[in-house]
Amino acid sequence: MKYQSFKYLFPPRPESAISPDTLSFYENRGWVSQFKKNGTNTIIAISPEKEFIAMNRHKEMHKAWNLTDYIKTELIKLFPDTGWVVLVAEIMHSKTKTIKDTIFVHDLLVFESEFLLDSTFTDRQKILDERLKTNVEMETHYVCDKENKIWFAKLFSSDFEKLFWDIEDPTIDEGLVIKNPQGKLKDCNKPTSNASWQVKCRHTCKKYNF
Repeated sequence: MKYQSFKYLFPPRPESAISPDTLSFYENRGWVSQFKKNGTNTIIAISPEKEFIAMNRHKEMHKAWNLTDYIKTELIKLFPDTGWVVLVAEIMHSKTKTIKDTIFVHDLLVFESEFLLDSTFTDRQKILDERLKTNVEMETHYVCDKENKIWFAKLFSSDFEKLFWDIEDPTIDEGLVIKNPQGKLKDCNKPTSNASWQVKCRHTCKKYNF
């Protein structure tokens, strides 16, 4: 489906929360996990003219944060394509004391002016892998730029319980999001459109919503 002008797309997010003792159930089903960062779930749209629009999951512009010129410049290098791109990322700035002006990219909705409707999570991760995956690895993500401001979420297919319980600072890593790799992207016209193929497992000391 063509995406030729900006249209707000609700970022895929889980509705259902699971307990840590059920993580192995999803692992055995062949689902994958990404770390859940303590940030603001956001779509970042890049136009063919390299103009940027960043909006939160409530369909609002950010009030206390804007994409920095540095991040814009680096994203243009990573996505020099001539069409629209819409990324899904956690903005890490206002909810953590130590991490500012950083984006944690974990999904993709539009690429080369094509809304990736009916694509699987795996399909979209392959595109992001080609653009963002680097040999600079941290425990939860790849670092995509020299100033350590653009992160790409790593995927994990095993040891979900260990990953969860090994989290040292829940103010940065709230838990895990578990996703069906074959879950297909549905029309992002409401917040719950893509809740069916993902669940969340969070440390209970946090009160933020995904």
